[in-house]
Amino acid sequence: MAGGYDSRVTENVEHYTELVDHAKDLELYDKVTFLKSPSDIHKVSLLSNCNCLIYTPPNEHFGIVPLEAMYFGKPVIAVNSGGPTETILDGKTGLLCESTAEAFASAMMRFVVDENLCANYGKAGQRRMKEMFSFKAFAEHLDSVVQSFFKVKGKRK
Repeated sequence: MAGGYDSRVTENVEHYTELVDHAKDLELYDKVTFLKSPSDIHKVSLLSNCNCLIYTPPNEHFGIVPLEAMYFGKPVIAVNSGGPTETILDGKTGLLCESTAEAFASAMMRFVVDENLCANYGKAGQRRMKEMFSFKAFAEHLDSVVQSFFKVKGKRK
């Protein structure tokens, strides 16, 4: 389990402690690795080698993490609110679900049961990321907006 962590933020400390305690209560602590604020190189390794990304924050802003996973061809399971609803196409590039353990478990099980689903969603996510969110896509969209501005401005004269 990996994520951003700042010991100065009370919510971070409380949530981390809650996760560790929960893993201990379930007798899973020795089977779970908690990575606080992994380096960029470590993130690349994690994203390259995972089956899919589980992104749990509810009402998150745009969020770059799902796009990073999509860049590496990994499907994303995320809460059906906030930023992930703009980047993930439910049932095509990943799965959007309610913010409950049961909903996430059900979504994860779909990838376990259907071996091709991870690969298919991952490829679709990688295409979507490049088509919609790459630097090239951003530059092309910005250019079209600027060009349309000049066309409208020219018609007013």
